[in-house]
Amino acid sequence: MTYLFLLFMCWTEFGSYFGGYVDQQYKVDGEVRETFQINMDMYVNMPCNLLHINVRDKTMDRKVVSKELSMQNMPFFVPYGTMVNDMKKIATPDLDEILGEAIPAQFRERMDPSVLEASLGSDVTFDGCHIYGSVPVNRVAGELQITAKGWGYQDFEKAPVSEINFSHVINEFSYGDFFPYIDNPLDNTAKISIVDRLMGYLYDTSIVPTVYEKLGAYVDTNQYAVSERQFDQKSTKRGSTTVPGIFFRYDFEPLSISIKDRRLSFIQFIIRLVALLSFVVYIASWTFRMVDLTLITVMGPKWSLRYQPNSDSKGLLER
Repeated sequence: MTYLFLLFMCWTEFGSYFGGYVDQQYKVDGEVRETFQINMDMYVNMPCNLLHINVRDKTMDRKVVSKELSMQNMPFFVPYGTMVNDMKKIATPDLDEILGEAIPAQFRERMDPSVLEASLGSDVTFDGCHIYGSVPVNRVAGELQITAKGWGYQDFEKAPVSEINFSHVINEFSYGDFFPYIDNPLDNTAKISIVDRLMGYLYDTSIVPTVYEKLGAYVDTNQYAVSERQFDQKSTKRGSTTVPGIFFRYDFEPLSISIKDRRLSFIQFIIRLVALLSFVVYIASWTFRMVDLTLITVMGPKWSLRYQPNSDSKGLLER
């Protein structure tokens, strides 16, 4: 039985040596970065020519990003499998999942509108806007704002009330390098408002820089937690106006997460194996002695596991 247990312990140690272990550490983010990237792919139930997209950060620096993103008119729809008016559960993906899905990519080029109209037909209403692309911004707390022209910021034209509808579908929303296959909390979610068209949607995100490492592979990305609120023209919100639109507010946590796959060196593995096997043998020998001593004390010397007399041998007086 002792030998079987020793073989089991050896098998376990070999498995831990070749398989490694996941080391997850939290530390203060000491890396200084001037900019970072916002990646987005979403549908808004409004024509593109009535939308205005800005980024305004904590330093009151405002950046018009409408021209940096691709905006294309499309028939608004909700893709199959999208969570409507609900939030996804936030879960940290494991190391193998991230490395399997961390495939860098770029957004496609803007399609020719005539080709899109020819493929869908002339009777289709292009009542939505497809917004996608990546935008570099200052790495300070800020807000990405999607509003109607003339609402919130002054413009040469003002979107009519009858055309305003900020029902939307978020296919992709992430921070940092664009990895489209990594699932994020806002991916494949939608907010649809039928009763009140002048609705505003606020997503409050908290970004945590995260690094994944395994077998030489290195993925530097950002996780984020999100909370969301909705408001209409009659509601009041602290620190903001009630302008209808879609607002992504972001801030950075002072901590970063490092998730690495580690393996013991061969010397450490041998030392651990010898120490573990020696401990098992030592415990087994003392267990044997204690059981033997108990049998002798309770049932007599003839029940000893070590000194049982041989029935075939005879003493001098028995000959």
